[in-house]
Amino acid sequence: MTEFRPPMALRASTPTAWAEAATADPAALLSDHAHCEKKAALNALSLSQSFADAPRASVLLARLAEEELNHYRRVLEALQGFGWALRPDLGNPYAQALHKLASKGLLDRLLIAALIEARSCERLWLLEQAGSTQAELGSAGWLAFLLELERCEAGHAVAYRSLAEERFGAQAEARLEWWLDRESEVIQTLPWRSAVH
Repeated sequence: MTEFRPPMALRASTPTAWAEAATADPAALLSDHAHCEKKAALNALSLSQSFADAPRASVLLARLAEEELNHYRRVLEALQGFGWALRPDLGNPYAQALHKLASKGLLDRLLIAALIEARSCERLWLLEQAGSTQAELGSAGWLAFLLELERCEAGHAVAYRSLAEERFGAQAEARLEWWLDRESEVIQTLPWRSAVH
């Protein structure tokens, strides 16, 4: 197993055994991830409205949304390739728990997005490491896609954090410290399921 290099220092690591639970129902895993990619694209577009005064940031968020939408399409295509239907969106308890704690407007939205992307990066890496043992998800093409997703999520985490720091300065770093503790508490309370979060 290669070493994982996180885009930010998460305070709770996901055990490697998590991947076995997550891949117990591959169709559910892929369906959940499709919904997550769609929501991530919509979130990036929504956030871009807060940066109308910052053309570089607006373009960055538009590109990020475009990338997320591309991933959404490709996960849908993967579901179709396996012969599985997209299942209903059951919600994301992890993201919901983080958003319930938010109180600082744009700053919290950016930092929550950064944390979600960083956690997704970590878990996609675990799925990539475990993928070769899964009959459905062990193909070279699927593992390459997981690697691509992992790297993109890392880039997205860095992008959201950078936007927060550019807009809010030292306040962003202090708030991120608070959020890293909250994220650790949330992720450790959630049951494992066939989903990235």
